[in-house]
Amino acid sequence: MKRLLFALVLCLALIGFPTQAWAHQVETFFTLGDQLEFQSMFSTGEPFAGAEVTIYAPNDPSQPWLATSTDSQGRFTFVPDESIPGDWEIAIEDSDGDQSHADYWTVPVGDKGIIYDGIVLDATEDQHYMFASAMGPLAMTIGASLSWALYKRLRRLV
Repeated sequence: MKRLLFALVLCLALIGFPTQAWAHQVETFFTLGDQLEFQSMFSTGEPFAGAEVTIYAPNDPSQPWLATSTDSQGRFTFVPDESIPGDWEIAIEDSDGDQSHADYWTVPVGDKGIIYDGIVLDATEDQHYMFASAMGPLAMTIGASLSWALYKRLRRLV
């Protein structure tokens, strides 16, 4: 019985172990003054410096309207062309390609300019969330299966 308890605790510990890898995510904040300013940083507080920023206008979503990068503080600014109303798409992505870090935003522009309350993060594109949501249930299923097999084996020995 002690072995079963040990195995269950071990499985739970292994399921919880990968959370450190998922914690290194990009967080982006924005302010609206004369122009729209975004600042991106990792969840550790480190600036997302040198990230590639690609902005797509609603009238041609396949061609970048502006390509730039974040500064040393993870900041960039832009002013959408108010004569092109609709949803402007912003991609803030890792430029080195080693790891997949990115944030995707939608900035709606109407008749009177930027609709501040409509600016939203597209969390469905974040690779960390997709990986975590897929691996969590898989890890729990494997852990439960191994625990059950160990329980059955120990039960036969007793």
